[in-house]
Amino acid sequence: MAVDHRSAAPQASRGRRGERALTAAGDLAARSEAELIAHVLGGPRPPAEVRHWSIEVSRLPAWRRRSLGAAGLVAEHGIAAGPALRLAALWELADRWYPDDRPAVGSPRDAALLLDDLRHAPTERIAVLLLDSRHRPIGSEVVALGTINASRLQPRDVLAPALLRGASAIVVGHNHPSGDASPSAADRRVTVALREAAVILGVPLLDHLILTRHGQYSFRDAEGWDLEEDGVLRPESL
Repeated sequence: MAVDHRSAAPQASRGRRGERALTAAGDLAARSEAELIAHVLGGPRPPAEVRHWSIEVSRLPAWRRRSLGAAGLVAEHGIAAGPALRLAALWELADRWYPDDRPAVGSPRDAALLLDDLRHAPTERIAVLLLDSRHRPIGSEVVALGTINASRLQPRDVLAPALLRGASAIVVGHNHPSGDASPSAADRRVTVALREAAVILGVPLLDHLILTRHGQYSFRDAEGWDLEEDGVLRPESL
């Protein structure tokens, strides 16, 4: 029986190209986020333009990528419509496959539970709770040790972690080992400075909590903060 070599040759060629593509991709687990995005957009050997887009997108915090959508990727980052739609669809699938079940911080009590370690600290420390655009926790960091003092604790000390981690809002907490949750004059001065700086940088301060072993003080509740004046868009769940 005769073999049609004309039809077999293109198939063999495609097979070899596929093997080379898989070899070029290598171990995906070892690739950076920018490289993985480049493979999604441009295949095993993404062109220079696609690699440039991928590096730029990989630097965006996750919440920002999702809020941009395909239209934002095109308008703000110059990504072509086709790749932008592909990325937006990929992120939508990721959200559906792995839903984010982190609870939103909707009250001082919610934030206090996440900062509960401060209650039992033997010395005073100041921590910042970092939140995403839906007020879900991204993480927390201790930013200072010792008594709050406006000359020592600068807004940049608190806000730098928020900017580095791409937070959309913050809650600040510190403890009073004495057991008295009443704010001092220094606590009030620092809170005013933090709130003003946070608004300017677009990462609003939702609350400042003072925690003790058996009590707490919320500046937001006690002083009736109007968060809408600070530019806070509340998620529907709050």
